[in-house]
Amino acid sequence: MTEEMRKEAEQKIKWYKLNESGEKGSMMTPMMLNEVESQFIEMAQGGDGTITKMGNIREEYYEGKPNAFFQHVCDEMGWIWK
Repeated sequence: MTEEMRKEAEQKIKWYKLNESGEKGSMMTPMMLNEVESQFIEMAQGGDGTITKMGNIREEYYEGKPNAFFQHVCDEMGWIWK
């Protein structure tokens, strides 16, 4: 994973943690966070994020991102992907 990808992953982690905490400025519902968790777990395992029936998330929003990108986000969020 490149340094640029790592920084992007860190931004995602920060955003998801803010939303997970329910702090002011959070915009995602618990249901949305559950969908993201499922998508990231699937993509960390090499999938395309279609598990939530929302389309090919990997191709649409994360084109070219390696499994390691999603694995890092999952690890930092405490989402079990292994």
